Amino acid sequence: MDPGVILTLSISITYIAGVIIFAPLLKKLKRKGYVGKDMYKLGHPPVPEMGGMGIAFAFLAGILFLMSIGEMPFSIYPALFVLLFYFIFGLLDDLLGIGGDEDVSHDKMMKILVPLFFAFPLTQYVSTSIHVSSYTLQLGVIYLLIILPFYIMVCANLVNMFSYYNGQSAGTTLIILAFASLKLYRSGDIEILYLIFPFLGANLAFLSYNLQPAGVFPGDSGDLFMGAMIGIVAILGNMEVFIFIALIPLSLNFLMVAYWFLRDRRKTKTKFGDVRPDGTIDAPNQHTLMWFFPYHLSLTEKQTTFIMYFLVLLSTLLAWVIC
Repeated sequence: MDPGVILTLSISITYIAGVIIFAPLLKKLKRKGYVGKDMYKLGHPPVPEMGGMGIAFAFLAGILFLMSIGEMPFSIYPALFVLLFYFIFGLLDDLLGIGGDEDVSHDKMMKILVPLFFAFPLTQYVSTSIHVSSYTLQLGVIYLLIILPFYIMVCANLVNMFSYYNGQSAGTTLIILAFASLKLYRSGDIEILYLIFPFLGANLAFLSYNLQPAGVFPGDSGDLFMGAMIGIVAILGNMEVFIFIALIPLSLNFLMVAYWFLRDRRKTKTKFGDVRPDGTIDAPNQHTLMWFFPYHLSLTEKQTTFIMYFLVLLSTLLAWVIC
């Protein structure tokens, strides 16, 4: 069967599966009390959390379809294990609060160190070189034991930290993976598209529920799943530099937060701002990228989210030009 037809079918199946899965899943989550407050809506309405479960099940529907017709490349199987590990870890974080609101250094370190081990199923199936323009850096065991696990872990956590407004993490993931797919298709490296396309369908289904006003939050299970996917695409597609550049806004947000926390270590940190009666965001400070724009301008959540999309689109286009 033509690869284009197969990929189109996979993205269609996962999207349809996601739309079907989310409706009853959200009712069940709400009935069981797995909800969080939508902090940038008047009255802070409760919204179901742990939407990552819907993304994962819809994604698996596409993977099972590819397996059933014998079109799943063998190189994709190790990546599935890595994604599963990140999803389960995120789900445990949603349920148990690993490294949660309490300032417990042990839990914080666990959230950083444990995911490093998730990447090792890929060590036998990846190139140990990094391509920078026309140059190739051969890194050998340093790549396998340090760069590979840290790269995926960092991508996962950057997306998790960037999940602040309705649709922000899912939309960011969609932009980056869409351009990465085009880049891979143009280079003829289509095997990894059998992993990306089912994920894009599941992500699109989730985004249709997660966009403003959100009907579901991704939770750590969703954010870590999305971030790990970006990291895996970078590793398997030899796109480390491309993804690094595309993630500049997310890295900038991390650096702003880190500077804020180091500078004001003894002060209590606020996690959320508020919403004014006119629907604009009342940002408590300008110390994160998400708060910077609404702090200086009168912006709604939707407007701020689209500014974040625009910044990610710019960085991704820059990556396209450079790489």
